[in-house]
Amino acid sequence: MNITCECAEMRTSVGQRNTIRLELEDVVLAGTVDTREVLNQLDGVVIIQWLADQGYTIIQQERAA
Repeated sequence: MNITCECAEMRTSVGQRNTIRLELEDVVLAGTVDTREVLNQLDGVVIIQWLADQGYTIIQQERAA
C-alpha cells in the first residue's frame, strides 16, 4: 500500500526488527487506496464493536470462507 500525506511535524525511530517507525502530527492523507487490501488487515471484532458504538444493531455475525 502506498500512502501520501502532509503533516506539521514528523519524528522517526527504529522499531522492532529494524523497521522504521513514523510519528506524524496534524496529518492530511491524499491518494487512492485499494479497499480490499485495507479490509483484509482489519480486525472484524474491532469493526463490530465500532459499529455497535455508533448505534448499529448487529444481528448475525458470520465469517467468510
